[in-house]
Amino acid sequence: MITTTVISLRMKHMNKHLLLLFIMVFVLGCSPKHSQKDHSMYWQKNAAEYHALCIQAYNVAKMKVDQALAATSEKPLAIIADIDETVLSNQPYNEMLIAKNISFTQENWAEWVNKKSAVPIPGALEFYNYADSLGIEVIYLSNRRVENYAPTKANLISAGFPFDDDTIMLLRDKDGNKKARRKQLALYNLVLLIGDNLSDFDESFYKQPNDIRINRLKDTSAFFGEKFILIPNLIYGSWEMGFEN
Repeated sequence: MITTTVISLRMKHMNKHLLLLFIMVFVLGCSPKHSQKDHSMYWQKNAAEYHALCIQAYNVAKMKVDQALAATSEKPLAIIADIDETVLSNQPYNEMLIAKNISFTQENWAEWVNKKSAVPIPGALEFYNYADSLGIEVIYLSNRRVENYAPTKANLISAGFPFDDDTIMLLRDKDGNKKARRKQLALYNLVLLIGDNLSDFDESFYKQPNDIRINRLKDTSAFFGEKFILIPNLIYGSWEMGFEN
């Protein structure tokens, strides 16, 4: 009887240790970065709420386009749009990174871009074709590198977005700050800036930690929903800087 009791107690003690060991292996074996991204990617891929937020953003954009057309302008009207996770979805590429437990590199990104298979963000295709049909210039301003110009153009066209011989697409050469490229568009009345990252709207957000970015929203809050249209992106962005320090 005593022997049985001792064995039982030892087994319970051993089970506790095994449980703790399992928890430690699980926690240490799962990269916080990838587990977080896995959950974010799952939401962005499957949640109807994500689709609704994108559609809501583009519905607001459509209202602002209609208002701009009702007003007078001495300059031609234009919209500046980021590309990745704003116009085109790179969901399969992001899934590949997580499945292989690897990080973004210019090499694996170029391989994905050259497939020219990114699909439209919910609500995007309808909106940009609507704006284009009304004579508003759609300008693509992206931090894809200049060497990605040809496959990016081909992908946009195959996905059904407006792109002709006169379309402006400004890609990144060396500097990821979009300020200089936006200055090239001074001839236009920029009705909207659309993106998934705060630096798509204003250079003051570029490469800044999250506390500073949040604080700087005080100076720009009136522009959101008016001139700035933000598309949700939980998978990546400048907000990640807050987790790297």
